[in-house]
Amino acid sequence: MQGKSHLVVGLAAGVTIALNRDIESISLVIFGTSIGALMPDIDHPKSKINQKLLQHKNNSYKILFYTLIGLILLYIYSLNNNFTFLIGGVITILIGVSKHRGFTHSLLGIFLFIKLGRSLVHEFGYNDIYLGFYIGYISHLAADFFTKGGIEILYPFSENFSFPLSIKTGGKVENSIVIILILYSFYSILKYFNFLLY
Repeated sequence: MQGKSHLVVGLAAGVTIALNRDIESISLVIFGTSIGALMPDIDHPKSKINQKLLQHKNNSYKILFYTLIGLILLYIYSLNNNFTFLIGGVITILIGVSKHRGFTHSLLGIFLFIKLGRSLVHEFGYNDIYLGFYIGYISHLAADFFTKGGIEILYPFSENFSFPLSIKTGGKVENSIVIILILYSFYSILKYFNFLLY
């Protein structure tokens, strides 16, 4: 799916989960969801996130950039034994060296990001952002599973898997799903605020 489609799918999932909470919690969950919905595509040099991070949008620069950051994080870990830097360094290096829809679209990726998220929540709090992040992240993988490209869920031990009935990225079905989910999200939010007024 395209980045904008992942964002809409993630936000719709976030709205569904968040609307039984107070307004501050809703905003934090939705903020986390928007980040999580885009995060798996950080393994692509031209993704929404890498448009901001990478000076050159190609695989060679992506590998160099993320591997260097990962090595710096591992070096910091060697100085203070803070688990957050260890797991962050491993994740960053794997982002650099894996192909698109590889590590970040796998069970290993989910597991390591959950470990990193728990470590960050332990240090800084923000459980609602953590919840939203994983809703968005998992919604991204579920959406990509239904595309022809699929996901490498068992990385590094397999090729990509996809649902037998898949949709074309950027096609009419994807665009229709996006419109339906935008309408659903607006309806749900308006219903929530209408409930607050009465």
